[in-house]
Amino acid sequence: MGEVLARRLFAWQRWGMDSPISVDVPRLTLAGAQQLVAAALDEAQTIGVRVVIHVCDPAGDPLALARMDGSPKFSITIAAKKAWSAAAAGAPTAALAAAFADNPTLLHGVAGKVDDLIAVGGGVPVLIDGSVAGAIGVSGATEEQDHQIAATAAAAVAR
Repeated sequence: MGEVLARRLFAWQRWGMDSPISVDVPRLTLAGAQQLVAAALDEAQTIGVRVVIHVCDPAGDPLALARMDGSPKFSITIAAKKAWSAAAAGAPTAALAAAFADNPTLLHGVAGKVDDLIAVGGGVPVLIDGSVAGAIGVSGATEEQDHQIAATAAAAVAR
């Protein structure tokens, strides 16, 4: 009886379920989000633009928001969607835009189906130890400037 019970209890190992049931992944903290915001503000001021900066965790939940004086109000929503999209895709939103431009099937099959997905430059994932720890979204300047600001900030805290 003991041998039969042992085989049943450990049968899961035969199906490759000997992997851990949870993993530790890096996540941005509020302090990390504030560092991202500070780096993004510095870059925006350096290039002379006014933007909204949104930082989220890997699930897309907000951690920090900064709206520079004079930045467009609608950029609050756009920056949040850029951050969410970068976190969800694990890739910059500029790369999503390029992928959609090269593949109309992908554009029509995905872009209109996922509510918060935005494929416009300015969203960049923050990688720590190779994992998406969060993302930053920037909106209010040109697409290229938004991306430059987000990428500069993400690089400042990436490890």
